[in-house]
Amino acid sequence: MRRLLVLLALGTLAAPGLAVAAEQTMTFTTGPIVVEGYGVAQQPMLAESPKLDGYVVGMEAEVVDAAGRVQGRDKVMLHHIVFAKIGARDLTCGNPAERFFAEGEERLAMRLPTGHGYPNRATDRWGLLYMLMNHKPQRLTGYIRYTVRYVTGEQLIPVKPVWLDVRNCSGPDPVFDIAGGGRAFSTVTKTADFVLPESGRLVAGGGHLHGGGLRLELRNETCGTVPFQSLPSWGGPLPKPILHEPGPTKMSQFTSGEGISVAKGDRLRLAAVYENSRLHTRAMGIMLLYLAPGQVSGCTATPELDIDLGSPGAPPVFSMPLPREPKGPIERRARSTWVGDFRYGVERVELRRGSMFTWRFLGAFQHDVTVISGPEGFSAPWTLSGSFSHRFARAGTYRLFCSLHPARMVQQITVR
Repeated sequence: MRRLLVLLALGTLAAPGLAVAAEQTMTFTTGPIVVEGYGVAQQPMLAESPKLDGYVVGMEAEVVDAAGRVQGRDKVMLHHIVFAKIGARDLTCGNPAERFFAEGEERLAMRLPTGHGYPNRATDRWGLLYMLMNHKPQRLTGYIRYTVRYVTGEQLIPVKPVWLDVRNCSGPDPVFDIAGGGRAFSTVTKTADFVLPESGRLVAGGGHLHGGGLRLELRNETCGTVPFQSLPSWGGPLPKPILHEPGPTKMSQFTSGEGISVAKGDRLRLAAVYENSRLHTRAMGIMLLYLAPGQVSGCTATPELDIDLGSPGAPPVFSMPLPREPKGPIERRARSTWVGDFRYGVERVELRRGSMFTWRFLGAFQHDVTVISGPEGFSAPWTLSGSFSHRFARAGTYRLFCSLHPARMVQQITVR
């Protein structure tokens, strides 16, 4: 009988989805991902996940080569990566893919306070959406390696991810443009509201901005408070050639065992504040929070937060160059051009102020139109077909590229 009890106990511990109480670090690698020279690769794909019931308490990702060596920003750069649980409802958008972790240039890792965890079952399926950028002329191959700190055999306080985005639910490329041209120290603020469907405590969170960003504010409009700001830090070597406006090297994040109390029906407002003296195209404003559901009543004071601050400061003054000079004759009568596979039909154009210009997209690959310097910033979304038009109301020289193929697709439009 004693031997039978021992065997039953061992069998229980070895059963799928069960384990003794422990925290372990799991490492997963996905790839290979081929990125063309000076190019960008982006794609959704399935991702491996822990095959036993437990809780994610921490997570981070990086790009490595075939030998497992971490790739710096000057090689295959991790522009951003988003992980989602397939089949789980996203709290913000309602889609059947719950976004629970993301990381960009600022390398914002998931850190949950002790005793809290993101619940995961052995049968849950994960997916990821990556965007990698190659800063070398030759084709390179990268692998995404991500580590998961995972707790099993213990009951933790479950958390739900709350994804806030000033362009939330707008698709896979939620960007906006700062036109620029404002007076010194002027700012532009983009906002989006979200009404909480349940009460609880926000126990962790951090933000994501692009070049020119000043801060991300989490505002509780119902209570009239600003419980958290995510601030950018800048610096570090720039990869050459420069293929996009450099973003922050760090964003501040917080953890709190007590948590920021929020009640069902509270209106949370995310505000992304950018400087406006210069243009900043394809900007973002995203904050990922973790909510521990529970009973909360009324507005309460924000507790002391454990903030990983970094070295916040103002974004650097930066002039974005074209990776190469536009070629061909200057077209003075053209009012449109085609955008095909890896080129603009016309690379040098001269217009009168007030003229409308149209880009017609065709081919087998997505492209866009992005202004990187000039009197006014604007951009067109990634697309395979259709058209995009812009009326040039300000005179000057506009230098543009395709943000997906910046070294190959360039254009200059002079407005007189």
